[in-house]
Amino acid sequence: MLSDLQSQSGIIWAYRFDEDGAPSRVPRDEIPDLVPAEGFVWLHLDLVHTRAQSWIAEQDLPDTTQEAFLSHEPHQRLDHSASLAWGVSHDLIRDIADKSEDVGALRWIIGEKFLLTGRREALHSIRMTAEALDRGEPASSPAGLFEQIIEYIIDDVTDAVVRLVDETDSVEDHILLDRLHDGPQRVGAVRRTAVRLHRQLSGLHVLFRRFAETQSGRSAPDAVKAAATRLLQRVDGLHHDVQSVQDRARLLQDEIAARSASRTNRQLYVLSLLTALFLPATFITGLFGINVKGLPWIESEAGAFYVALACIFAATLTMILLRRRGVIGD
Repeated sequence: MLSDLQSQSGIIWAYRFDEDGAPSRVPRDEIPDLVPAEGFVWLHLDLVHTRAQSWIAEQDLPDTTQEAFLSHEPHQRLDHSASLAWGVSHDLIRDIADKSEDVGALRWIIGEKFLLTGRREALHSIRMTAEALDRGEPASSPAGLFEQIIEYIIDDVTDAVVRLVDETDSVEDHILLDRLHDGPQRVGAVRRTAVRLHRQLSGLHVLFRRFAETQSGRSAPDAVKAAATRLLQRVDGLHHDVQSVQDRARLLQDEIAARSASRTNRQLYVLSLLTALFLPATFITGLFGINVKGLPWIESEAGAFYVALACIFAATLTMILLRRRGVIGD
């Protein structure tokens, strides 16, 4: 039985690409060279595996690159030298069945002849890229393969934005029809998701803009700069869409608050009117309820009827006065 050298080294899988970019999975009993004679390689590592950390330390990589690749720093970043680019990107964590809503860190190093990626949780975009390669989809270069991985990340964000827009439209329709009873909860969920996506896209925007539009990326590898320029265009469009959803969610929250305040004011208005109308009648019944001599109609057989008429008259007089003062009616 052949030994699984890749698992022993913490390598989840490895692909070799020929000069035309055609992929082939490297057998499990072989660890490919980071600088192949032809084409390039992609190695994906499990950074929880202690042997993977040792394997990285054995490679001819700068100390700063190794430190960034093996660190636990969760923030998105992108650094480079004249021949390498490395950094951290956020991706959705993949559970047993499908992607989840939680975000994990994807670490990567792009060289002229290799792409190294590493993670501590299973990530969705990496799995999608491997499935595409298994179907025979080519990759022209390590930078092109990296761009493909980031495209899958952006596709996931795009799907989430589409779902957010649909949810926002549904909430807005129900609010306008005044049929939404769980509006604050649904709008709050939209805002939380939009904030998460906004942070993820803002990180990608800063990274790629640094390479595409600022002088700090002028010494980076040309292939990485070209990929960053293309990815920046997609990220900018999505960034605008997420910002639009955030603005709409804030407006919907204001609309819900205004409608809730209006409904409360109407209820208080009705309660105040009822209190004003029954206050004279309450006073009359309280007056006749005291046990003293001199109260009218005590000896009359129709005394209760007269008291009721007095209460109705007082309430009617109060309503007329309120209407004349414009408190009720037009």
